[in-house]
Amino acid sequence: MTDPLILILMLSACFLAAVLNLATDSALRRGITRFAIVFSVVVGITVYGYGYSWHLGATPAALFRALLTLCRMFGGINDFSSIQDAPLLSNPWVQAIFWAGHFMAFYVTASAAVTTVGDRLLRRIRATLLRKGPLLLIYGVNEGSVSFGRRMAHDKHRAVLFVDEEGSASLEGAIKSFGGLVENSRDALCPNRRFLRQINLKGGSRRLEAAALHSDGRKNLDYARALLDALTEKGIRPDQTSLLISGAGEEAAALQSNGKKGFGSVYSFDDYELTARAAFQDHPPCGMISFDRQGRATEDFHAVIVGFGRMGRAALHQLVVNGQFLGSAFRVDVFDPSAQNGFLYDHPLIKHYDIRFHPDSGASESFYAFLREQKDLRLIVLCTGSREENREIADDLRQWFHFSLRPPVILQAARGNYFCTDEKGRETQCASLYDSDALNLNRMDAMAMQLHRLYQASNGQHAGQEWLHTDYFTRQSNRAAADFYPAMLRAAGKTKRQVLDGDWPPDQETLENLAQMEHLRWCAFHYASGYSAMPQAVFEERAREYRKEKESRGSSSLRISRDEEKRLHACLIPWEELDALSRRENAVTGGKTDYKQADRNNVLSVQRVMAALEAAEAAP
Repeated sequence: MTDPLILILMLSACFLAAVLNLATDSALRRGITRFAIVFSVVVGITVYGYGYSWHLGATPAALFRALLTLCRMFGGINDFSSIQDAPLLSNPWVQAIFWAGHFMAFYVTASAAVTTVGDRLLRRIRATLLRKGPLLLIYGVNEGSVSFGRRMAHDKHRAVLFVDEEGSASLEGAIKSFGGLVENSRDALCPNRRFLRQINLKGGSRRLEAAALHSDGRKNLDYARALLDALTEKGIRPDQTSLLISGAGEEAAALQSNGKKGFGSVYSFDDYELTARAAFQDHPPCGMISFDRQGRATEDFHAVIVGFGRMGRAALHQLVVNGQFLGSAFRVDVFDPSAQNGFLYDHPLIKHYDIRFHPDSGASESFYAFLREQKDLRLIVLCTGSREENREIADDLRQWFHFSLRPPVILQAARGNYFCTDEKGRETQCASLYDSDALNLNRMDAMAMQLHRLYQASNGQHAGQEWLHTDYFTRQSNRAAADFYPAMLRAAGKTKRQVLDGDWPPDQETLENLAQMEHLRWCAFHYASGYSAMPQAVFEERAREYRKEKESRGSSSLRISRDEEKRLHACLIPWEELDALSRRENAVTGGKTDYKQADRNNVLSVQRVMAALEAAEAAP
């Protein structure tokens, strides 16, 4: 009778070990295993010690036989028949505890076998699957990177490989749950040709999407450089690759291909910039004011930022870039007793936009006295650096504006997430940017590539090929232009569906107004990026350099209107002066530059860009 029972227990233990190995993380498995070892040892010592001492007496033979049988428990062997005559073992509850101890003992053995053999088998299967289709290579294992990997595996069907020198046992189960694999070999940590061969990456074959998401930005930069060296040595084309990189700053720009060595596309971000960008994509300033039928704003845009650390600075950048509308005055008031605004010293933002600083907190009397005087406040952004403090101030503000006919939008922004209450009291939130669409580089570039073509004389190349020869700053500029398209649609009174169905372009007057609005946005992006208007003397000097280079070489690649090194641009002037600038430049180059038409083209391209976005969202 005991043989079928022990077989059932052994099979159950094997099944439990396999399920726990697949469905739980390693920390939980280790806890269950420790409990099973302690429980089975205590039961074995107690029951077998009692049973053999009853049969053999308190002798060394009883002791050694009990110890030997205890060890045999972990091999699935029991000696119940030798001790079943002992009085206590006739009790059903004692028998249940006895068999539970045997079950736990064999579970320990089965778990070790499954972990050793099963993990190796599963790892081999996953490694094989990683050799096919687009590969997402993520450097750094943390909650954010695992959320990003899970989203890309589920929504975009990417094979996901994590590389980390340490990894995280607590996240191992989560990575396994969506078919991911963690690699910490020397070849993976210091990528080389052998590693690329292991992941089946060859010239002209599969696509590699790299994401350097380690918490240390310097490590991200070092890993991306090492990976790029390996890709170049292997002969992998730039158009096969892309790179998302966190915390690397402007140094990441050097990793992008400009027709030569580099990743095909690079997007560098930090969590604060990403939070602000995502928040104002979901809740754009254009949605907080109204427009007339010709695309002119009928209201001013006034925002308040409470807290001016890194989050507040990122919010200001996005508000300046996305808050410029024809017919609307732009203003931001910043409240912070110790604002980190030293970086704005002599900055173009301060010179060209109405940005005012107040040395008061969002809980002070002076803050509420200020609010009482405001009639056109559209937005309050809370960036105190503390989610709890943000929430407390937001609760107070909702009470303050409870009887207001038109309360402002209240946005709580913290690193990596935000919470928003709109003017109608509706609440939305983004708990994790890494689990959202904020890092979908293919989606960003699908729109930006179409915009870039408008600035180029058509040379018969595919948009993707033109994109590969574009510098990093120009790509960022095009991405910012793509982010502004919701404002174009709202100002024109159109929906995305209407535009895709052919209801575009708008009438001539609206087109001209939207083009002027686009010029305001373009200027704001450049001012926020540290650019200033190019003095006439500098323009003339660059014109002389252009003529000299053309005479000596027969042609010149010098852009007269833009000095990247000194961050000067001749187009940072009012719309009305662009025609005169176009004539001055054409007189030097013999070209047909029309800067006003470039802004009009951005408006005319809305239908094409919306179609590119829809295709990118539908693509795997």
